[in-house]
Amino acid sequence: MQLKRLGLGIRFDFLSAASEREHAQQAFEEIFSVLTLSELEGLLIYGGQDPLTDPAENVFLAVIMGGSLSTMRRIYEKINADAAIGMYLAHTHPFIENNRLLHWQTPSFYGEVQKDGTLRGGDGTLDGLTVPKKHGRRRPVGKGIKVLFAPDSYGALSSTDAIKRLSVAARRHFQGVKIVPVPMTYGGCGMVRALVTACEGAYRTAKITPLVPEGKSSAVYGVLHGKTAVLALAEVLPCEGEGTASLNAGELIRRALDEGLREIVLGTAESAIRDCGMGCMRALGVKFYDAEGTELKGSAEELGRVAAVDTEYLHPGLREARITILNGGISETPAEYAEDAVRFRALVASAVGVSASDCAGVGGLLCALGGARRASGVDALLDAVDFDKLLQGVALVVTGEMLLEEASFSGGRAVPCVLARCAARRIPTAVLAGGIGERLDETRLGSAGVMAFIDAPMSREQAAARAEELFDAAADRMFRLIRIGRDVEKIGAPKPPRQRDFARMYRESLKKETE
Repeated sequence: MQLKRLGLGIRFDFLSAASEREHAQQAFEEIFSVLTLSELEGLLIYGGQDPLTDPAENVFLAVIMGGSLSTMRRIYEKINADAAIGMYLAHTHPFIENNRLLHWQTPSFYGEVQKDGTLRGGDGTLDGLTVPKKHGRRRPVGKGIKVLFAPDSYGALSSTDAIKRLSVAARRHFQGVKIVPVPMTYGGCGMVRALVTACEGAYRTAKITPLVPEGKSSAVYGVLHGKTAVLALAEVLPCEGEGTASLNAGELIRRALDEGLREIVLGTAESAIRDCGMGCMRALGVKFYDAEGTELKGSAEELGRVAAVDTEYLHPGLREARITILNGGISETPAEYAEDAVRFRALVASAVGVSASDCAGVGGLLCALGGARRASGVDALLDAVDFDKLLQGVALVVTGEMLLEEASFSGGRAVPCVLARCAARRIPTAVLAGGIGERLDETRLGSAGVMAFIDAPMSREQAAARAEELFDAAADRMFRLIRIGRDVEKIGAPKPPRQRDFARMYRESLKKETE
């Protein structure tokens, strides 16, 4: 590859292993959906497996080369501003640099963008893809339309992956549509990235105490709307050796409070904590003492020695903060610490005047000592991302889950919560489900449209194996039908009578008077 003055690299973290051709087509289909020929004409297109990433990670590097500084900045800004492409990126942002590209010895050359939007001179990988033209004042189909995606997971297909696939289908039929992604994540791995992407938030990096030799010395949390911090225990404590103490979670909460953030969302799913949250609360200023008055460090091994709790030095920001604990699940304490954990919870409960069951886990201890509140269900998540604000200007919302049944409307699941908020604002809603239960009361759906993507009898194993294929086909059909409905309304609706110009009417009246 001949390096030009500037190269724009976009690193795509794809859903699964596939050939370079498939990755290239998917990546540039996304890129071409937000750019026009006026920006890409004459530029060189390269791509391939990222040279600095393990091939097993399926990171594809797309490169646009040969433009001026102003052109590359314009391209960068359009790609960086698109939330749907942001769902795919391995980095937080694209990058404009040549240092990384210098290490790339064998990239694939896909061609030079021609005046008609096609690519010529390449290896044929992107044959069939064209860059949309800019036709004067004509706008691409869907430009200015906002579509919000808030599906639940579909078995092995996560909410984030479902949104990526819905975005591809939407852009196939509405090239100019703006995607607003809102992944339904319940506190586990990926929660921070999903919420930051949905709200176009920011990341913060904080120093933490390594819990094992050569352990992590820094961790990341997200900031939404400049006022809400989000962090997940599963991401702070990624491995078994470290993932047993809650000290790092407390350090991140303290860092967020020191920053001035007074709304904090903590995800506790998929986390295995054995110190019952003692390390977390110690990082926030709570002191634990043994029977001899010696201050304890907050490790799981010391649970049985705790004899007194002192909250005098609790972080002052906690009195003003609103901490929400997502997911009410509590990981079981290992058997070796079970008796100590029971005694510890009873001691804390007695000290603050609550029941012992309310002090279980990191979330329980934060509620008992730090004034946090538990929130199971989707509504707490929607409040955290300010979902009602995200709905402003949205023309269509798509939600769904694997099996839409009567039980879907109990327990605070995604579909009913999203439907209720959309109905209150009269926003059209589509539900894409794997299947529909026989006893479903359809009046619960209101005016929402429903489509099932398992369209033939098959076993659960077959449905799981073909989930991505069936989902993609159904998403394409759904947006194809929406496009047809739009075209029918445009063509078939009677056109209002054309208003006559007042000046012209006045001149005609004067002419009649003179006659």
